Amino acid sequence: MLTLAEIAAGVSGAWRLMWGDPGGLWMLDRSREGFWRSFRVAIFLAPLSALYLALTYTRFASDMPLSTIVLVEALRYVIDWTGFAVLLLEKCRRVGWERRYVGAVVALNWANVPVTIIVVGLAAAGEVLPAIVDTAIGLAIMVAVVAWVARILRHTLDCTWAAAVGLGIANLWMSLLLTTLVHGILGLRVVPPV
Repeated sequence: MLTLAEIAAGVSGAWRLMWGDPGGLWMLDRSREGFWRSFRVAIFLAPLSALYLALTYTRFASDMPLSTIVLVEALRYVIDWTGFAVLLLEKCRRVGWERRYVGAVVALNWANVPVTIIVVGLAAAGEVLPAIVDTAIGLAIMVAVVAWVARILRHTLDCTWAAAVGLGIANLWMSLLLTTLVHGILGLRVVPPV
């Protein structure tokens, strides 16, 4: 499992990169072992992500059994954690960023800790806020995530801002597409407010 020192260094390094401080890169374990260990963050965040899904599913109904919903959401979680890393690997191979790939993925994986905490906190707040405010918060989160991913990739890949923003948008698009597919597979429909 991850140690407290690893978590502190990983989150601190990613947080600094998210806010444009390239010094955060030196706090991350960018070795091959550090790369694989950074995927353990997915296990660390799984309970918080499950809480987020529980909050989200209060707004939806489905005819699928709970076991099917859990299985599909678990598969989505794995794909969401690995899909962009695969896309980024191919991009890095095509443009000659292979040496910087590991650091980029490590930083993105660790950045999921503060991003998930923020998203779950705002989702919980959205339960008591008017729908228009909740929608505005959702849009603000999407813009913030693209900006954070772009900053991380700008410093880890040493690429242009245009490339970093494009990859940040691709990351968001993949996540939204996956959500749309899951909702379609599960036949989710919005429950009208009471």
